[in-house]
Amino acid sequence: MDTEDEEFERFKHEQKFRLDSTFTAAVAQDYFWMPIDDQTPQGVKVLLLGRSGVATMGHYIYRTGETQFWQWWAPLPRKRL
Repeated sequence: MDTEDEEFERFKHEQKFRLDSTFTAAVAQDYFWMPIDDQTPQGVKVLLLGRSGVATMGHYIYRTGETQFWQWWAPLPRKRL
């Protein structure tokens, strides 16, 4: 049986994410992808989501005249100290 502190910690984590409908991915409840636009940071490490739905960590760079594969971005999560 969990202690009251352990139960509280588990409850805090349950509020921040849930499992998707297939139970194969943890999904944040308060963190969302942002559409790529002219405010998207370039040349720095971010999370990128492509048209095919696959995510990766990388550097976004806009290239005029090219079809844009990357559709969404998100900043990297911070480590809580």
